[in-house]
Amino acid sequence: MALTDVKIPYEILIRFGEDGKPKGAHVLFRRVVTLDGEILKDEIQSAEPIDVEGFPTSQLMADATRDALAKVTAQAAEIAALSDQLIASNATVQQLRSEKLSVEED
Repeated sequence: MALTDVKIPYEILIRFGEDGKPKGAHVLFRRVVTLDGEILKDEIQSAEPIDVEGFPTSQLMADATRDALAKVTAQAAEIAALSDQLIASNATVQQLRSEKLSVEED
């Protein structure tokens, strides 16, 4: 009887800082236990931290980080513009309310 217990990399999660460099990572492993070729157990294990010191990043990760930072920058600009519009709209509403009250008092 051949019993095998294998730990296979399944998924990795890497968090990036504002500077685009990795600041934390976790990995998930699959544990596959077989007996004479029959799978007895196949389960995803709990996340385990990975040391990101000197962690190699591929060009794909660099591109994804650049794109994410560009999107965040664009969204921040959009939020600022919408905030300005909201402030202007609130000022208009206040002006119209004041004018309505003036008309009703006359």
